[in-house]
Amino acid sequence: MFRLVMEKNNLCKPLIERILGIKIKSLSYVEAEKSFEAKLKTKGIRLDLFVIDEDGVAYDIEMQMDNSYKQFLGKRSRYYVSLMDNGALKKDEPYSHLRKSYVIFICTFDPFGKGLAKYTFNAICNEDHSLVLDDGVTRVFINTEGDRHKISKELANLIGYISTGKVTDDYTRQLDEEVRELRNDTGKGVSYMTYMQTLMEHENIGFDKGLSQANRETAIIMLQNNEPLNKIAMYSRLTMEQINELAASLHRVH
Repeated sequence: MFRLVMEKNNLCKPLIERILGIKIKSLSYVEAEKSFEAKLKTKGIRLDLFVIDEDGVAYDIEMQMDNSYKQFLGKRSRYYVSLMDNGALKKDEPYSHLRKSYVIFICTFDPFGKGLAKYTFNAICNEDHSLVLDDGVTRVFINTEGDRHKISKELANLIGYISTGKVTDDYTRQLDEEVRELRNDTGKGVSYMTYMQTLMEHENIGFDKGLSQANRETAIIMLQNNEPLNKIAMYSRLTMEQINELAASLHRVH
């Protein structure tokens, strides 16, 4: 659902602006499930949402609902940046032409256990924390369960909507309307489920207890849309026991 909603420029642009506290002229490129292929025998990646703005700045936005591997989010973000930069410069281009990049993880859990709603990371000098390495990379982790008193009202409203579905301003109203429209669009729902099945067959992504991430994501989407359990089992290929466990974990999150 996140990917489908954010494919629309008028919804994606303010999301980035609220999270980063910046203003963007316009977006020139938005692609959900963007693939970056690595060299032979090395790991490729598929980004939830890859965006480039009018100034050539790149943004990777990931929705992270599973906290099983939260200790590896830092290294995961590092690898994402490396493949996003791979081939970005032509043979004779100077390093100054390397574009700025932001990697944003929207987490439904606290990735670092400090209670913050927003964690921003840049490379700083250990000996002098006022000295920031100008490598053009910023990594941001949003914790939807964190303390919202130290962030902007706009970001707090966005996080509140992601966490509870509560509409508090014009932008979250637009998000909610789009989500409701997509949920009511049977054609898009079936198309997305077919796409998820294709991903499962194509990638066979590993997950705990032999489950794939694609299986789990399919089940989560259908649970959130209150689909019948037997239908969820058919599309996700999970057992009823696994679906019930997943439903219970989602209930604890909310």
